[in-house]
Amino acid sequence: MTLAIRNLELCRHDEVGLLGPLDLDLAPGARLALLGESGSGKSLLAQAILGLLPPGVRQTQGSVEAFGCRMDLASPERDRIRGRRLAWIPQDPLAALNPLVRLEDQVTLLPKVQRGECHRLALARLLPLLERLGLPVEAAFLRRYPLEISGGQRQRIALAMALSSDPELMILDEPTSALDSVHQAEFLALMDGLRRERALGWLWITHNLEVAATVADQVLVLYGGQALEAGPSAQILKNPRHPYTRRLCQAHLSDPAQEAGFLDAPGHRAVGCPYQPRCPQRQVGCARWQPWQGHSGAGLRCEAIR
Repeated sequence: MTLAIRNLELCRHDEVGLLGPLDLDLAPGARLALLGESGSGKSLLAQAILGLLPPGVRQTQGSVEAFGCRMDLASPERDRIRGRRLAWIPQDPLAALNPLVRLEDQVTLLPKVQRGECHRLALARLLPLLERLGLPVEAAFLRRYPLEISGGQRQRIALAMALSSDPELMILDEPTSALDSVHQAEFLALMDGLRRERALGWLWITHNLEVAATVADQVLVLYGGQALEAGPSAQILKNPRHPYTRRLCQAHLSDPAQEAGFLDAPGHRAVGCPYQPRCPQRQVGCARWQPWQGHSGAGLRCEAIR
């Protein structure tokens, strides 16, 4: 199994729950989309998988394993997985790039660390990849700094860095959120081609249903740190069962502002289904709802879909 998450729970320093409990399996080459609005826990889950939880957040129970290795802070195996077999593309490429380091030194960093390649050999190996990504390969371009290139080029440099050590699994955090429709389509086509060439699996974080339908075989819907619904993307997006998923599909959520601003802050969320304060179909039994766990869906408890 590429990724195995068991009973994962994350809390703030004051014990307020932020995410979980959550179970998740990702097979080699699988494509999973995490759907949900801002604050739902998508990026926090990605950080837990990478072992990069922000200050003030801790894992209170459960486990995260990638390629059979634990990904928590105490694991000596974690750094052999990150960057080599498990790669990450952040939402803001500029934040992922060191503004004081030339592009050629950034794209060759992981091969030097993870594969023991020298700068010259790593760069020579990566030049075809840079061309494949539509980036200039002239020495003058590669000697530039991140602030000297366009936003689209920075995104492709971040992608080149993620691919530089031939990973098997990628985590992509809203990589198309800043792109217009034309550049979004180009990026999705590029990623699909790379997936086929390299047999990549990925966990793709998005709020955009059209993107999820394009990039994923499976969908997991998060809200208020809880998994509300999961299953094949064609089934979930065409015939959603949970009222929240239904609302997302009806709105098409091309604009995340349509759903933003209503999610209660951690520590002030309802007992049971976290969506019930906004749900037009809520019933008394919704307070006894248990989050979706596992691929069987046996944990799905929503009074509105019985």
